[in-house]
Amino acid sequence: MIYDKQLSIIETNLKISFEGKSLELINPIYRDINRYFLPILEFINQVGGNCTITAGKINILFKQKSPISINYKTDDYKFTIVGKILYLSLFDMCTILNVKSRWDYNSRSISLYWNKAKHESLTRTPGKVALIRFEDITAGDEYLDSDNLEKFRVVADFMFSTGVPFHIAWIPRFVDPPNGIDNDISKHYSMPNANFLFTIEYLLNKNGILGLHGYTHQYGSEVSGEGTEFNEERNTDEDIIRKRIEAAINTAKKLELPFKFFESPHYASTEFQQSIFEQYFDIIYEGCVGIWGDKIVRSPRNHKTLYIPTPLSYVEGKDGTEKMLNRINNLDASTLASLFYHPYKDFEYITLQNGTNGYPLSKYSKNSPLHRIIKALYDKNYNFSKITSLDVNTKKSSFIKSFFNFSKLYKFLNSKFKGIK
Repeated sequence: MIYDKQLSIIETNLKISFEGKSLELINPIYRDINRYFLPILEFINQVGGNCTITAGKINILFKQKSPISINYKTDDYKFTIVGKILYLSLFDMCTILNVKSRWDYNSRSISLYWNKAKHESLTRTPGKVALIRFEDITAGDEYLDSDNLEKFRVVADFMFSTGVPFHIAWIPRFVDPPNGIDNDISKHYSMPNANFLFTIEYLLNKNGILGLHGYTHQYGSEVSGEGTEFNEERNTDEDIIRKRIEAAINTAKKLELPFKFFESPHYASTEFQQSIFEQYFDIIYEGCVGIWGDKIVRSPRNHKTLYIPTPLSYVEGKDGTEKMLNRINNLDASTLASLFYHPYKDFEYITLQNGTNGYPLSKYSKNSPLHRIIKALYDKNYNFSKITSLDVNTKKSSFIKSFFNFSKLYKFLNSKFKGIK
């Protein structure tokens, strides 16, 4: 479909190569904040293909490859027209052509290659429901490093190939006051930010489901991902709560990133704060205050919003993987097999290598925590699901509503059952 942003910024210093050969594009590369756009006809011709456009349909043909036919007026890709030249986003170009990328910030170059790997999603027979969420994903620290973002895409390939849909808890604005950092990728351009946005789109294309993990996941001088944004003492005023939620939503909308859930940082939000959250979201990926437990429940207030807990918690410390595997192996049949995981923990198990013409290769150890966790759940006959496919029955909702009315009697239980991150 035609991209609804007006492109005006020409990216003059970015270098693009394909199969080791630098491209000399006559028409400029454009960008919209942190999304690059390439002239599709010229690009296809320079990389050895033939491209024609007739009545909105784009037909692409390469030797020894299947023909590609897309409609730039209706298909879900980001096309735009500058002058009379048709442009396509770099990510969509890579997706349509099945092309891999490697980013080099120092030389300001992106190297593209035909993808030699086959990542067909594995279909498994239905089983007990399992859920996994990738936690604290934000454009800061380890998630701006080029190698780490490439490794993150390797993780996504693994998840896709093993048939595991996954959820992405994204912190829209990374703030690090002690170091003077305030990074909102919907406002501030940099090549690392562009790589981060490209990678988020890549994850979504590999069965990832995006959610908003607070707005900044911090307070005052705290660093995003470490601090607590909502609790009984912080951001308690309704107007402030709404401003932060709406700022997170507007950031995602500006970047045209679809989001499906909300999660408050450290599960520290109050009953009142959650009552505001659920006015914006159909799914809140945490336990419902006053009804802490290991089941999915429906809000007793609007009878619509689902609260999804993570009874398996997360991998913490050196022995965290073994503890997680032990929890999985001892799962009660009535307990929801739901956990969250910090994907950077797997990066040390991935080795990036160079093939012919610099082709991006990688080795991903099967001994990584994520490999072992996925295998353990599959061995227990669990099958991973998207939270957008879940529901609870009306009887359970009625029970929860009654229970919730007496929740104040059980407030002392809150700290005991809260997930600690």
